[in-house]
Amino acid sequence: MFRLLPRDENFFDLFEQQAGHIVSAARVLEELTLDYPAAQAKMQQIRDLEHAGDAVTHEVVRRLNTTFVTPIDREDIYALASRLDDVLDLIDAVADRLLLYKIKSPTDGCLAMAKIIVKTAEETDRAVRCLRTLSPLYRKHSIEVNRLENEADRLLRDELAALFEGGTDAIEVIKWKELYETMEAVTDRCEDVLNVIEGITLKMA
Repeated sequence: MFRLLPRDENFFDLFEQQAGHIVSAARVLEELTLDYPAAQAKMQQIRDLEHAGDAVTHEVVRRLNTTFVTPIDREDIYALASRLDDVLDLIDAVADRLLLYKIKSPTDGCLAMAKIIVKTAEETDRAVRCLRTLSPLYRKHSIEVNRLENEADRLLRDELAALFEGGTDAIEVIKWKELYETMEAVTDRCEDVLNVIEGITLKMA
């Protein structure tokens, strides 16, 4: 369709860049849990990715303020940028809490949750890359993210039940409860990203 004014398509590049940061941070988080003696170095890698993500979000906002014609509605651009930033912030928060709480070693539940986070991040990344062409394939990734979020939710309940029933020290219970809940929240925020993508795709179809 002919347009008098060109649309700035760079927003899609920024969204895809941010989704890539999320995948990288999720993978480093899993590496952190698997190689815990190297946790400090892995934490710095995640922190660097979180800072890079902040720069992407700021660039999205800057472009919103300087671009006359956007490829999708402005409120949708801001919503997607915010949800993606939330995911990255939460991955950083998980790593930060692991070190802040001086966790001696990750539990099996923590390892399992980290694996789910990686899979969810990868599916979210694939869905974000469907947005440029409004590909209906995002639905497949949305269904998988929903399945993974449900899996994380079940794992959270199981791990919390084990904590409360296992006679664990009260301080340790508090630490692990917050850690598990923060890890599960990563999958919740990924589901939020998919909801925004679905809304955009349906609106533009």
